Amino acid sequence: MEKQGWNQSRNKESAEEMERLRVAFNLRRMRTSYTMGDLLEERSRGVSTELSLSHYDPFTIKKKMKPSDLGNLCRLLVPSDLVEKHILPFLNTAQANQVAGVMSHQETNRGLKVRVWDVNTGSMHRLVFKRWSTSRSYIFNDGWTKDFVKRRNLAEGDEIGIYWDKDQCRFTFSVLSRACLVR
Repeated sequence: MEKQGWNQSRNKESAEEMERLRVAFNLRRMRTSYTMGDLLEERSRGVSTELSLSHYDPFTIKKKMKPSDLGNLCRLLVPSDLVEKHILPFLNTAQANQVAGVMSHQETNRGLKVRVWDVNTGSMHRLVFKRWSTSRSYIFNDGWTKDFVKRRNLAEGDEIGIYWDKDQCRFTFSVLSRACLVR
């Protein structure tokens, strides 16, 4: 009886090992039977069976915090080339005009009130996004210092990321890295 149980156990292990070997053999055969012709055919059809791991980074605007972003100016300065490439194309005409300050002669440039989702803390904030006339750059203000600098304890050298989420019609914000300074 003892020998019969031992044989059954050994047969089960042997069957499992055979299955592992069969799968490994089939995988090797699949990899070696994939020819350059197969690859070219896939590309000509616009498809691929090749698997790869890639890192998707949605943060199209990245900035290391400078004293001017953290101080008494109460605003985050964003380079105009990044805004014009990654934000303005996704705004409608009225929104883009508000950001740019295009308005009737009776109004002042108050900018566009925008929602900003802080992905790290799961909290929503309201800021004003507008073109800053003195530098031709774009800024976030009216809450930047209180809602982000102080609340998130931002410091010089910290890197933040921002992108316009066109599906949610809001900005998404994240602290991407902290400076290695003693706080």
